[in-house]
Amino acid sequence: MVHYTCDLCGKDLCAGEPRFVIRIEAYPGHDPDQITDADLDDDHMEAVAEALRNEEYQASDSHQDQGYRGFRYDLCPSCHQKFLKDPLGRDLIRALDLSNFSKN
Repeated sequence: MVHYTCDLCGKDLCAGEPRFVIRIEAYPGHDPDQITDADLDDDHMEAVAEALRNEEYQASDSHQDQGYRGFRYDLCPSCHQKFLKDPLGRDLIRALDLSNFSKN
């Protein structure tokens, strides 16, 4: 039997109990060049198929070399609700605001 634990609070998630999966991808953004009318007229399906074939054979390490990272977390319902309210943890950062502490 597969056993799950909430990756945030550590609660054991029993079989049949609600569990939420969070997947996060981080990768470099790419702003495409300006699209022209000629670009829209071209049929790019073969280029897309070729790129997908090449992608299947590349190791995941090559993605990390390019800055790609993927994350997967299992959350209990309570932690899932907390995540949905503040997915980037901004409230926690504001609460900690270490810049207000003075050096001794």
